[in-house]
Amino acid sequence: MARVKLAPLITSISGSIGGVTIQRNKYGISLRSKPLPPTKSTAAQQIVRKHILTIQAAWQALSDAQRLQWDRFLDFSGQTIKHNKSVKLSGHALYLKYQFLRLLSGRPLLTTITYIPMPTVKLFYRFRIAAGVLYLDFDGNVDVSEYYFVCKVTSPRHISKRFSPRGLRFMDTIYGDSGQFVITDPYISAFGVLPAVSATVHYELQWYSYLAPVYSGIITGTNLVV
Repeated sequence: MARVKLAPLITSISGSIGGVTIQRNKYGISLRSKPLPPTKSTAAQQIVRKHILTIQAAWQALSDAQRLQWDRFLDFSGQTIKHNKSVKLSGHALYLKYQFLRLLSGRPLLTTITYIPMPTVKLFYRFRIAAGVLYLDFDGNVDVSEYYFVCKVTSPRHISKRFSPRGLRFMDTIYGDSGQFVITDPYISAFGVLPAVSATVHYELQWYSYLAPVYSGIITGTNLVV
């Protein structure tokens, strides 16, 4: 930090010059370096930005008639903005939200809209470790030809802690032939090691239809690993 002594030619000075900001305080005039904003983004942030750019470009490439279909679909689904249930989404907002869920879970963009409601989905049952593999189990077979989900999980938390979204990390689920979902590799990539049996982790799930631009609310909770 440098201090400036004013002379008869300059009686007042303020603002920014280059990489410094000029401030007046009780000691006189001071020059401070501007804090540099962080420029390095995480791999997860880069993926999100890539998906958003892809979706925005796809929306721009739609014809007026195709965009109108997304606007009109809301007359059927009635989806609203998050903080005001009396205000419906725009077709553009629906397109961004829904297509983002698809890209996050490794699905292609939806190009043909089908007028069907959100299907009844299976309930999340537990996290399970077997032979060094971390599974997501549901209370029945998930029909991935009709619907899928986006999943986020935390590192182990104290068993007494209520659900908190802090520390949630996206899990790129792998669907097995037996109907089980594996998240071993993404969990290790996010946290370094798998959770121990009896550890408590927090989770967030959101389902979406594979055939129509509809999705569930966000489901959250805590769960013991077995």
